[in-house]
Amino acid sequence: MFFNIERISLPHYKNNSNIMKHFIQVVVLVLTTISCYSQTDQQIVLETVSKDKIKGHIYFLADDLLKGRETGTPENKIAASYLANTLRSYGVKPNPKTGTYYQPVSLKVNTRGRGTSTVMSQNVVGIVEGTDPKLKEEYIIYSAHYDHVGVHPSKVPGDSIFNGARDNAVGTTTVLSMAENLAKHPTKRSALFILFTGEEKGLLGSRYYVNHPVLPLEQMVYCFNSDNAGYNDTSVATIIGLSRTTVGQHIKDATSAFGLKAIDDPAGEQGLFDRSDNVNFAKKGIPAPTFSLGFTSFTGDVTKYYHQPIDEADSLDYDYLLKFFQAYVLSGRKIANDPKTPTWIAGDKYEKASKALYRD
Repeated sequence: MFFNIERISLPHYKNNSNIMKHFIQVVVLVLTTISCYSQTDQQIVLETVSKDKIKGHIYFLADDLLKGRETGTPENKIAASYLANTLRSYGVKPNPKTGTYYQPVSLKVNTRGRGTSTVMSQNVVGIVEGTDPKLKEEYIIYSAHYDHVGVHPSKVPGDSIFNGARDNAVGTTTVLSMAENLAKHPTKRSALFILFTGEEKGLLGSRYYVNHPVLPLEQMVYCFNSDNAGYNDTSVATIIGLSRTTVGQHIKDATSAFGLKAIDDPAGEQGLFDRSDNVNFAKKGIPAPTFSLGFTSFTGDVTKYYHQPIDEADSLDYDYLLKFFQAYVLSGRKIANDPKTPTWIAGDKYEKASKALYRD
């Protein structure tokens, strides 16, 4: 914005110097306001993401009441109802195919001691429409699984409930944080929120989804998954597949903005990229990394809590989680507002599937 103050004539005022001074003050105020708007994405994140909200979600989802949220159980359905009604409270739109926040999923799962039986479960689905007339036809998926491994004997005396605070109440809450933020402040691209059942049974909920999508897969340009085992470094966020897509720098910048460092998978021997729901989207060609709690090796406090009954809400560092959640939400906003569509880095093993999906 440019003002040529010298060419402005003020013939009707006796004291032009005072008027000119006031005018300059107004111009400075306008320019300052414009400057502030360049920082709005970070300010918007701070507006909606808080430690108390994070605690509220995680403490509920990891409560003994939900008995480890095993797929097919009544407690898994309670968790799904909580998620659906949370999305509803934010003003997120429901699944366009059902008019509800559910996608019914029929799964064949192995039950302990009872062989295979078919069970009914549900993915939780919501939508926020983008603001750009063209880019809103493209969707960013924000996803996580909300199931865990349930109740069974453990080595911990008196505790047989595997609460799954890290795995994956944290990831689930990450997506809820994104949904609240985008419902209040939509991005240019549209958002599809999917919370999967059946991940612990073999990525079943996400596999079902990609074969029964509620919107065409070719409109999905990125899947920003969040899944966790634990953390052993609270100075970083570990993004499985960080360097495999063209928007890695957005994630690095967003994470840095909240005092963390984004690092790529430090434990390639674990094959983590192919062990979470993101891989079912990657196989279809959709760029799909996983945003995880910070670890520099798959040891220590990662394996200590991974699939253990001590993975409870009160064992988490919420000062760290606040920065982690803020970084995820800002990353999503940067990706969703970028004029350039995200893609796989050339030569990635899923690039061929991507070309087929998007007809490149």
